[in-house]
Amino acid sequence: MQPPPVDIPPAASSSPTPDMAAEEVERERGYTALTRFTKFHPPTFDGEVIDPWTVETWLASMETLFEDIYTKERDKVNLAAHCFDKRARVWWKSVKQDRSSDLPPINWEEFRRLMFAEYFPDSNKRKIREDFRKLKQGNRTVREYEREFTHLLNCVPDVARTEQDRGDCFVRGLRPWVFRLVHAFKFHTFAEVLDRALWVEHGNACEREEREIFDKEKGKKRQGGGSGGQTSSKKPPKYPRTQTGDRRAQRCVISGGGHRASQCRQRQGKCYTCGQDGHICRNCPTRVPPALSVASAPATPAHYGGAPSTVVTAGRALAPRPPEMTRLAPSGRVFAA
Repeated sequence: MQPPPVDIPPAASSSPTPDMAAEEVERERGYTALTRFTKFHPPTFDGEVIDPWTVETWLASMETLFEDIYTKERDKVNLAAHCFDKRARVWWKSVKQDRSSDLPPINWEEFRRLMFAEYFPDSNKRKIREDFRKLKQGNRTVREYEREFTHLLNCVPDVARTEQDRGDCFVRGLRPWVFRLVHAFKFHTFAEVLDRALWVEHGNACEREEREIFDKEKGKKRQGGGSGGQTSSKKPPKYPRTQTGDRRAQRCVISGGGHRASQCRQRQGKCYTCGQDGHICRNCPTRVPPALSVASAPATPAHYGGAPSTVVTAGRALAPRPPEMTRLAPSGRVFAA
């Protein structure tokens, strides 16, 4: 028969309970995160100046530092509240006291909403909401438009709570030609809308740059081709104008001789053949006409008056006729013709 079991009291142990151990680990982890956070000298916020832009700037600096040191989501609110000072510290203490213990811990998005709700008067909120609804891209780039859009939206986050609402509001303010290319895709998130708008703007900028380069090169080719065509068409003349003019001037237009018209003797009233005054070259008495035979020489009609001129044999000149006979009766040469 076995003896009954003996109850042995548990040995006293100095080890903490699991809850205490987990709390200690969490406290140590938080202290490590705070030490690393303060090492970068984060900016403080005192809440003295009620300015939406100051709040936005401070929150943006906090988010940048959180991203740089890989801060966990559950540590962001405690680290940011550590930077409160003066009025902001008092306000945060009252927020924690008024919060019910049944509610979950405050996350970063709720922290942002509480900050803007506290430090934005209703008049400023109404004005910012109105500016947000009227916001347009205008002549700005998509990135510049996105910065102001995000800035105003952070001040009044209740205007567009979901991602699709933010995307729709952003698309409505884009330029018409960007709006048509982005709205056709029916995106559901703000990130998709922004990415597509940036790509559309980038593609349009590249196309415009290529068009400007093409037009510039085309203009250069047109200028070069025009000057080349003019140069090739304007070949040097075979004879200079001065030489051509001299050559033409060497032939007289009055007598047909090889001299200038201003030097022509006929223009001066002199015979070109003998150089005497009173007659011209074709009536010059020294000019020898072609010989006429007796048979071919016609008789001078009686009604012309005067004795007929004597016809000589070949090789001998005809006797000169008086001026009046020349005027009254044609010569035998003209009659034969």
